[in-house]
Amino acid sequence: MELRDACRIAWNELKHRYIALLANVLFSALIGFFLAHDMVRTLAGGSMQPGVSFPVDLWLIAVVPTLGALAFSREYISFSYLVSEEPFLKRLRFFRMWAIPLKVVAWSRMLYMTMCLGISLLVLVSVFVTVSGPALLGVLSVAEYAAFVFVWVGYAFAVGSINPYLEFGTTGKAILIGSFPAVLLIVAGVLMFYLHFKQPVYLWVFELARGNPPAAMILSVLIAVLGVLGFHRALVYRLARKDLP
Repeated sequence: MELRDACRIAWNELKHRYIALLANVLFSALIGFFLAHDMVRTLAGGSMQPGVSFPVDLWLIAVVPTLGALAFSREYISFSYLVSEEPFLKRLRFFRMWAIPLKVVAWSRMLYMTMCLGISLLVLVSVFVTVSGPALLGVLSVAEYAAFVFVWVGYAFAVGSINPYLEFGTTGKAILIGSFPAVLLIVAGVLMFYLHFKQPVYLWVFELARGNPPAAMILSVLIAVLGVLGFHRALVYRLARKDLP
């Protein structure tokens, strides 16, 4: 009953936000294309292009998980709207006004994130497979190829699950202020990784997954499930203690 009600709430919101979802989908296709292009050049062609690899790493690590939050919607594009209007707080007030159980509210946000991210990742993976498949499947086994995809999908769902918590558990100002240090830390981390390992982060992850593809796929699914369940529980805990002005 809780999941059914939550799914209805999530779908009713998502179906009215098709423009932002389309922007997410187009950006996901772009990421999939550049990832495929760089990986083919590196594994099939034998040459790495740092100019392509660095932004691909940043997109995979920092941007892809945010696609579950409709990053191109007004809430995130207009910083003044995010801070002054508090759109997520307004939505939370609406849910609480109708006495919707906290677990249902939390699940609706998790399912909303899952729908947005799932659609975006479906496009990203489709473009990646279409562009890179013919070249890479001559170099890699199907299991190795699939393991690489599973690892990043699992990572995206696990990390992306923090978005509903931040939206409904914090404030617009906290989201805005926290996003800039997070991006700077990720950029610094990727640069340090390049200096130390002399390769893109995604290729290092690929080598780990390549060692045991079945274990990598199982672990990625487990991490995704734990991420969703963990942040759902954290969001319920936070909502129960959140004072609405």
